[in-house]
Amino acid sequence: MRILITGCGLIGTYTAKELIELGDEVTFFDLQPNLEYLRKVLGRELPIIRGDIRELPALVEAMQTTKPEVVFHSAGLQGNRTPYFGFQVNLIGTLNAAEAVRLTGVRRLIHASSQAVYDLRNPPVPIHEEAPRDGGGRVYQGGKAACEEVLTAYAATYKFELALPRFASVYGYGPYTGGGNVGMDMYTMLQAALAGKPAPMGPGIADANDFVYAKDIAQGLRLITHAKTLTHHAYNLGTGAAPTIDDIQRSLQKILGDVRFTREQPSRPRPALDISRARSELGYEPKFDVEAGLRDFIAEMRR
Repeated sequence: MRILITGCGLIGTYTAKELIELGDEVTFFDLQPNLEYLRKVLGRELPIIRGDIRELPALVEAMQTTKPEVVFHSAGLQGNRTPYFGFQVNLIGTLNAAEAVRLTGVRRLIHASSQAVYDLRNPPVPIHEEAPRDGGGRVYQGGKAACEEVLTAYAATYKFELALPRFASVYGYGPYTGGGNVGMDMYTMLQAALAGKPAPMGPGIADANDFVYAKDIAQGLRLITHAKTLTHHAYNLGTGAAPTIDDIQRSLQKILGDVRFTREQPSRPRPALDISRARSELGYEPKFDVEAGLRDFIAEMRR
């Protein structure tokens, strides 16, 4: 199968690794790819088309050139620090991906969505796909919710297949060029612990949350890519559990021994995602609880 992936950060890269191991033909579309990171994770070079997702003609040309059956749109920015630029990349970039899919006749578009679309003021436990959505007046969250609405309208109007996997809080061995507080805090903690220094447990990991390892996300995306049919647009991809800061600390001490920590105080725990839809319809089954994920993360850092 021919697949175009926009963005070769953590999720795009590990998804590409899953897909090429199946024999799929994967091409990246990225403005500034980290070639050293790609070689380390993939162990080989993949075709890369350099371009900006804010430029529709560049995306159309990339799809015309590669003729993908599936486009996985993972390029984007996380966080709320640069609202105008963030909306340009996330909203306009996503609209461009949908329009390019329409213009070139791509069969399926997969958009990297997030648990950020859910209204977390009074969420169900666990959070299922039909839970209320609300951007909460914040740039990243509001942008993700808006992207889902735009894509749903486009897919209904132009009759292409659409998947909206909503990721829990993702961590793993990544460049984090697009941001990602949870992943960056995990990485910073592990770097310090491996160097024998006090390991900071930053705000991204202070609260109970559904922490999902990047390789589990890649598994879910592989299943969505190869599903013959998609019964729904939205699929939660997480672990179905919400470890606390104490769980993370115990897990890391079990792996590395006597680790010293500095800790942020928990403030707003998040429920786990309900992953029963992905399990029943896609065959998704997470393989990494937080201890297994941290263990593999450390192994990837040491390679």
